[in-house]
Amino acid sequence: WALLFADDFELAAEGPTYCHAILCFLWWLVVLGFPFSWPKTRGGFTYSWVGYEVCRKQWALGISEGRANWAITWMGTVLEAGRVCVGELREALGRLVFVYGALTYDKPFLGPLFAFVALHPPSSTQRLPLYVRMVLAWLRERLQVRRLQKVVTRSKLDQTLMRVDAKAEGLSVGVGGWAPHYGPDGNIDLGKSRWFSIALTEQDAPWAFLKGAPARAISALEMLATTVGLVLLSPPRLTQDTMGTVAVTGMTDSMVSSSVVTRGMSTKYPLCVVSMELAAQLEARGAELLLDWIPREVNSEADRLADGDTRGFDPALRVHGEMRQIKWLVLDRLMKAGAAFHRESVRHAGKGASSLVHGRKQHPAKRKKALR
Repeated sequence: WALLFADDFELAAEGPTYCHAILCFLWWLVVLGFPFSWPKTRGGFTYSWVGYEVCRKQWALGISEGRANWAITWMGTVLEAGRVCVGELREALGRLVFVYGALTYDKPFLGPLFAFVALHPPSSTQRLPLYVRMVLAWLRERLQVRRLQKVVTRSKLDQTLMRVDAKAEGLSVGVGGWAPHYGPDGNIDLGKSRWFSIALTEQDAPWAFLKGAPARAISALEMLATTVGLVLLSPPRLTQDTMGTVAVTGMTDSMVSSSVVTRGMSTKYPLCVVSMELAAQLEARGAELLLDWIPREVNSEADRLADGDTRGFDPALRVHGEMRQIKWLVLDRLMKAGAAFHRESVRHAGKGASSLVHGRKQHPAKRKKALR
């Protein structure tokens, strides 16, 4: 009965008599006097609804061609001009949030745009910083490549793929993790597990030292450990079935990392950049990440690896990787541009520009929240 009173609904059937099933159902609706809009009763494998599009032939979900063309054209116009009205960008962000409700891999890339909007009054026209231009260029390029994401199947790995952690004490910074090896009895064999342990320097990760003590960037370092674990411990393509996704399970003792992965976005630098790299790596593998939080005492092995303590692990199973040797998709470029944007944001905050919200002065206690 809920179906009968809906404004729009979809009929689907399967099996050798699927045509008869659909026609019979339509016949019963006509007999019952259901008011049809016959121009809408068309068939096919592809249909659109309020800007979203479903393709049953490829079993994919995305946005309509018209909505994609609008986003591509708008971003191209803004990039060509090099400037944007902040109020216009605010309105466009509302529409882009709708777009990336379907194209979830690109959702983390909206974080810098929200941060930029929060810095300036809506009535102003601002020059686009390099950071924002790079993000818009990435989003535009990805929309030109694909406006649909295949969601045919979801298979879940039987056991946890990785356990990761990060360390930042004084100027000592490191990330570590391992891929548990499960024996025939289901127990974990530490000596047969692959692992990594990477010490970070200011040359390798200058963004970790941007705020002074690296401990102030611990959330980004925890997310980096997850990203490095995905790159080093998982195969380039997690499934041969390119029509679907694999749910990768991981564990960390960082509640922030787990929350950002679940929420899909952050506006805080440098955490947002790492989350963007993680999203790009997941799409390249056709995977999604289910990152669970566990207490630190349960994650002791990864904690030791982040500290450089490799006891209990086989040196032959170490995945040798250094930060400068890892093939990043967006991290290096966006970190450099983001650092300049972060410095500019701090300068604007010092001048009180961030206290303007909708043209009115904001209470000082809420400035930090507005920036975030």
